[in-house]
Amino acid sequence: MVKIVFLGGCREVGRSAILIESDNGDQIILDYGIRFSDEERFPQNSIFKKLKGVALTHCHIDHSGGLPYLYKDNSIPLYTNEITLRLVEILLNDMFRISQYPYPFGKKELKKLVDSGKFLSYGKKYKISKNIYLTFIDAGHIPGSASILVEVDGKNILYTGDINNQFTRLIRSAKTENIPEIDALIIESTYSMKDHPNRKELEIEFVKRIMNIIDNGGNVLIPAFGVARSQEALLILYRNNFKGRIFIDGMARKISRIFMNYPDFLKDIEVYLKAIKKAYFISERKSQQDRMFAKRTKGVFIAPSGMLKGGTALEYARSFAQDPNSAIYLVGYQIEGSPGRILLEDGILEYKTFSRRTAIEKIEKIDVNCEVEYFDFSSHSDSTHLHEYVNNLSFKDNSNIVFCVHGDNKSTTTFAKELNNNSYNAISPEAGESYKI
Repeated sequence: MVKIVFLGGCREVGRSAILIESDNGDQIILDYGIRFSDEERFPQNSIFKKLKGVALTHCHIDHSGGLPYLYKDNSIPLYTNEITLRLVEILLNDMFRISQYPYPFGKKELKKLVDSGKFLSYGKKYKISKNIYLTFIDAGHIPGSASILVEVDGKNILYTGDINNQFTRLIRSAKTENIPEIDALIIESTYSMKDHPNRKELEIEFVKRIMNIIDNGGNVLIPAFGVARSQEALLILYRNNFKGRIFIDGMARKISRIFMNYPDFLKDIEVYLKAIKKAYFISERKSQQDRMFAKRTKGVFIAPSGMLKGGTALEYARSFAQDPNSAIYLVGYQIEGSPGRILLEDGILEYKTFSRRTAIEKIEKIDVNCEVEYFDFSSHSDSTHLHEYVNNLSFKDNSNIVFCVHGDNKSTTTFAKELNNNSYNAISPEAGESYKI
């Protein structure tokens, strides 16, 4: 029988990691991420006796951040694609640069990880060991994201990773048409209790609000994740005929240029290139001078970090926060306790300062007078579309086994209950639990 061990990502968003083991002991790990809160940042410990490799769904740190740990004592293939590996290298180096957490690995292990990359194309079946095969399937989440079909001892296990089967501007949505019959499904549950608003109507409202702010002499800050959300925001503005100035700053500059080199992972490279040409990239060499000029010019500023934890977005937020003519429009998920979440709920911009002279870290707070709003341009499937995705799959012998992961306790357990009410055999596993199929 095939053994599935849930090492993390259970009833939580963070440290996604799943171990699958064949009857003869061959093992494959799917993702190996971290979370940024609490002391238990890493997946559960496990014994890797016959580890044949790691397969990565996408670059986000909650799925990839712990990978270097696996390369401290192992030399194993990392199954991914070229764009994902490039993004992982950038994001992990950035994590090393800004984090004060004492990670038990560093650039040495990261280099070993990068050198171990093996690239898999969508839709092709690859032999990993005598009893394990992998097939990557476009997950529609960010460029390069993949759901992973694992064939072990003749059993088909589909791990969605983060999926989106709804419309976005940047990439194609996830499809189920070419997925073969499966024995078990492991599916994300992030938005299993919520439906996203109508995308077309939301885009129109978003651009209308931005134009009103700029017409009244203000600036608009869009704090956005450097990977995908920044570029999605740019495309929304371009496709809705926004004529004002758009400034791109921080890591979004580098990622935007990288995407240009991977046209096969984008929905429409020609449209993307046209949108890029409309934007003004803040100079990395003369950044402060360029930012001062941009702020006086007035326009839209797209910059990481998406949760206002730092980065250039925080610098702009501090400049615009007390200007009643300006606005901060959040476009990504704001985890509980993050500065972005505090801004939305309490109207306060909270950030940390560090004095090198005294070596003391302080928390500063600004009462915000500018307009603050959240626009739900999610890259995850919502409740309706998660159910649609599951219902469009075929299960062998009506097994209907579903494991609900990557969501908080309420989201994963509620999703499992709803699926059980629709004749599925659904479980919301806890970290450390194992199952055999």
